[in-house]
Amino acid sequence: MNTEITVVKASHLQPFISFLESVGAPLDRLLNQVNLHADYFSDQENLIAEAPFWALLEHASYSQGIEDLGFQVTEQLSLDSFGVFGAKVMQADSLYQALTTFIRDMGQQSNCPPFWLMEHGDFIWFCRLGTQGIKKGHWPIEQHVISLMIQLVRGFTSAAWAPPKVHLQTHTLKGAKNTASFNNSQILINKPFTGICIAKSLLLNRAVIKPKGKIAGEVVNQTVITTVNSQVIKELLTQSCANQPLSAQQIAKLIGLNVRHMQRLLKKEGCSYRELSEQVLFKQSQAMLSTVQLSVLDVALALGYSDAANFTRAFKRWSGLSPTQYKQLLN
Repeated sequence: MNTEITVVKASHLQPFISFLESVGAPLDRLLNQVNLHADYFSDQENLIAEAPFWALLEHASYSQGIEDLGFQVTEQLSLDSFGVFGAKVMQADSLYQALTTFIRDMGQQSNCPPFWLMEHGDFIWFCRLGTQGIKKGHWPIEQHVISLMIQLVRGFTSAAWAPPKVHLQTHTLKGAKNTASFNNSQILINKPFTGICIAKSLLLNRAVIKPKGKIAGEVVNQTVITTVNSQVIKELLTQSCANQPLSAQQIAKLIGLNVRHMQRLLKKEGCSYRELSEQVLFKQSQAMLSTVQLSVLDVALALGYSDAANFTRAFKRWSGLSPTQYKQLLN
């Protein structure tokens, strides 16, 4: 049984606290109901357990009659509202780079299930799994997540952009009728993942709004790599886009080496770039296969394989089991 507690940084949740205060909600009472305290949010780096915070949003949504709480909070924010994390995303040279930066760095904001990109014809899907085992607050949080994903794309298109198609894990659209996030979007519910569809023609768009200089400087300071070893390279691979791990050339460029020099360093440590890449893919595939709603084909496509057969061969080489056998073993 998975007993891991999912947590998220206070900086990512503070907009909800500020919004509830602005509408006169009895914040202290709501926090006490779920065993949280306002002091927990005083330091942006504090880690807050997801389960009680989700319960807080559900209580607040019902007691204050705000069915679209997640939409209201997130639609009035820009990515810059999330401090260094948001500024770094908006500092990207293109929408595609912003998406991959978001996916990579969200892991530093929480240990919640991953985001990933998935190609489909002339479109790319920006997707996220839901946290398993939490019973309250799914819909307000899914409102927030989907709005945040849309706000990212709007930062590189226009304030009026809306996804042509939307997938939601929820079974309801209560409170979504008047949201600007879904303007003329085709919405499907009860899907295995939350996702928005983005035309590939938009991926090279540059940011409409640039982050403030002070935060941008902080971002640059945080991205300096001082030591190059297999662990650094593995970390870069882990943080890269889930369905498209960085190539050896891209990794080498990030750490300021040519590919041959990087390969020599890895060889001295008794490993290769391919081995590290496959270790990361194996770990990602294990996490995704543990999600009941995702089929083997869903996982294969999300990780960049052309079909389930190629993924099955790779997974069996890594583990000695087929993905189906692995899922059965977990259950």
